[in-house]
Amino acid sequence: MFVKYILLVVLIIVNIDRQINSQTTCQTVLDLIILLDGSGSIGSAPFAQAKSAMVDLVNRLNVGPQKVHVSILRYASTVEDSYVFNKVGSNQMKDQIVRVINNLQYNGGGTATGEAIQRARNVCDSACRNQEELVPRAVVLFTDGQSNDPNLVRIQSEFLRENTKAVVFAVGIGSGINNAELQLSASTPYSKYVLHLQNYLQLTQVINQITLVACNVPAFNEPGVVYKNEVDKDTYRFYRTNIKGLRSGLGGFMEIAVNITQGNVQVFTSTTEANPTSDNSKRAVVQSHDAKSTTDIYMEYLPPDTQIFYSSFKGMANANQYTFVSRVVDINGAAIG
Repeated sequence: MFVKYILLVVLIIVNIDRQINSQTTCQTVLDLIILLDGSGSIGSAPFAQAKSAMVDLVNRLNVGPQKVHVSILRYASTVEDSYVFNKVGSNQMKDQIVRVINNLQYNGGGTATGEAIQRARNVCDSACRNQEELVPRAVVLFTDGQSNDPNLVRIQSEFLRENTKAVVFAVGIGSGINNAELQLSASTPYSKYVLHLQNYLQLTQVINQITLVACNVPAFNEPGVVYKNEVDKDTYRFYRTNIKGLRSGLGGFMEIAVNITQGNVQVFTSTTEANPTSDNSKRAVVQSHDAKSTTDIYMEYLPPDTQIFYSSFKGMANANQYTFVSRVVDINGAAIG
């Protein structure tokens, strides 16, 4: 019996070690805002767990002026700007951000979650990189969901998601998690964006999930706007185009005009898969080529009632730069978006 007990303990330790060392990392670009609830209902131990999770998350990111930008907001009765990025990322140093997180103090008090979410939106409005740069945006909220004003949480979360185009993770901490309020804050589906962190054993799993999803968020782009972007070799840049309402749901075609200025890229598209890659989606085929402007034209069918069109550009050379513009057209090629 004793031998079986020892064997069980060894298996548990090995499994924990495997989880700790099986970490998802992020090499993409991202504007990330982290909100930490330090109110009285949280408790000092869950607050410390959340800080550990934040440090783990930041350490996995490629933080820097041209890569991931991170802001930290701590709140209880009021909201505190602990560390706020700027558009050019001149203050984005990983060791400094980790130091700020480690120095965050648990003070207790009320739970101004709605005000914290509003502040996150204001920070993004003023300091997130311009949408023309196609940098995805994500917000991670650590809270127990016991706010002073749930209705304000709902209103401000809707404003945040709609105005900034950010995805929002709601991570429940503490012993009295209100899951209904977490869902008010989070993006959908809740299975992806509502998480619970109630002990250190869950830390790696939770941060793996956040890293995997946040670092593959497709950037929002609009039809008719010319965008300039770049992608590293063997990596993807993901995009999403909202076409809800165009042609009254009759469908049509998505035309993508791509001008490669350096290197080479492959284009993948989907109307269902948010991260189209060579593993899950078809590679788009060039329909025509303008030799004078070196522009490749891709044409992809849009089924009726398509809400969002997803695309990705995969880098094939060591350095890859390109411009692209999309538009929705009918069967005759007439632009409708």
